[in-house]
Amino acid sequence: MHDDPPGPPPEHADPSSPHGLPRLRRRLARRPDYRRLVLVVTLFGAASGSYPVTVLSASLPHIADDLGTTDDTIAWVIAAPLLAFAVATPIAGKIGDLHGHRRAYLTSFTIGTVLAFATALAWDTTSLIVLRTLAQAAKAAAGPSAMAMIIATYPRRERSRALGIWAGVIALSPALGVVTGGPLIEWLGWRMLFAVQGGIVLLALLAALPVVPETEARPGVRFDLSGAASLGAGVGGLLLGVNRGIAWGWDHPAVLTGLLVAPIGLALFARIQTSSAHPLLPPALLRRPAFTMPILAQAVMQAGYMGAMVMAPFLLERRWGYRPTVIGLLMLPRPLSFALAARLGGAHDPQHGAQRVAVSGILVFAGAMVVAGIGAERRWLPVFLAGAALSGAGSGYIRATVANAVTRAAGDENLGIAGGSLNMLQQIGAALGITVLTALMGDSASGGRFLALHLLAAGLALVAAGLAARIGRVPPASPGGPGAPAQP
Repeated sequence: MHDDPPGPPPEHADPSSPHGLPRLRRRLARRPDYRRLVLVVTLFGAASGSYPVTVLSASLPHIADDLGTTDDTIAWVIAAPLLAFAVATPIAGKIGDLHGHRRAYLTSFTIGTVLAFATALAWDTTSLIVLRTLAQAAKAAAGPSAMAMIIATYPRRERSRALGIWAGVIALSPALGVVTGGPLIEWLGWRMLFAVQGGIVLLALLAALPVVPETEARPGVRFDLSGAASLGAGVGGLLLGVNRGIAWGWDHPAVLTGLLVAPIGLALFARIQTSSAHPLLPPALLRRPAFTMPILAQAVMQAGYMGAMVMAPFLLERRWGYRPTVIGLLMLPRPLSFALAARLGGAHDPQHGAQRVAVSGILVFAGAMVVAGIGAERRWLPVFLAGAALSGAGSGYIRATVANAVTRAAGDENLGIAGGSLNMLQQIGAALGITVLTALMGDSASGGRFLALHLLAAGLALVAAGLAARIGRVPPASPGGPGAPAQP
């Protein structure tokens, strides 16, 4: 049995291709470096979505002042899109599995381009949050579809390295956003950031048209609409209740409603998944520790990582008095170290195994949060920056091995579900971390408060390390071939 996956299917399987492109696609697919071409194009697409994250986070205090809103409200510019991404990614992954990942990927970028430009026209806080949330939801298909196309193109023995490169480039994209976006915001305002992103997303779409391969569609399988709706209600209610409960009080009607809807929605989702003939998250996958433990570990650590990252600009403004461009530059070490460590983790995964790589990276992150918290409390800028950089390294180191472990456990026929589930849980973790930590931060400039919040992030990392320790040995490729699921 050959290890290499089959080439792209005939062009009649992709009726969405514009006239003239099928011939170019066939010619490119015959190139010896076609795999690398697919990787480069999908990486450009993934980077276009993450481009504004760091500089946008660094500019949140400035945007809050410009729009006349509070810090914990403006944090929803980051948190709400994460929620939308969390709910939409498993749905998008399932759609890609059913109808082909090329089609899902291109549709995602087409809609995302329009909405990225629309975000630049936001007229108040609500419109900014809504438009950015819709834009990220539209791009949700890109993540699991890109992962599915990379994995479908690369043989098993090369996937960890390819996924490590993928994670590294996604991390470097926000660093480029800092270098170009920080001065852009200072000179022309924060709206220009979204206009530039719209142009980059459009370029990514045009680059993908002649390159990305189609994956096999499964038209006989139906989409789990009721499962998607109950999942969205449950997760949305949970995040609304937690965030607004800290800010408005736990007896506020909206908070009580959210906290009531959350368990009902999640319980209903679980029941639908066990009874549905075509579940959004197959229960058989959820019973595999090799599938669930990496996802849960990533999600819990992501809560601490993203919560600390979004707190950083407020910390740098309140404790040191810096402006957005300087804040963005000071935040550069985090994504740079993430990118370097992601490449290293992708190389170490086949040598040392998922469990060792994941636990090691998470423990590095936990130590980094302690260092960063001490630097924040004492106003020792080099110490804080060292901790921030180390946190990026710890998070980046585990990214490829987690993605590889999850997709291996799911099997090649469930690549979209695997990528969507991983993205969903880590985005839910990120959204929870951001909402809780920024709400607990409030308007405080106290070094003791920031130290306590970094220690909370370190505690979450220790929980994540305990989950990662239960990953066990990720099984080798199934003897049934590339399409057969690996057993726990």
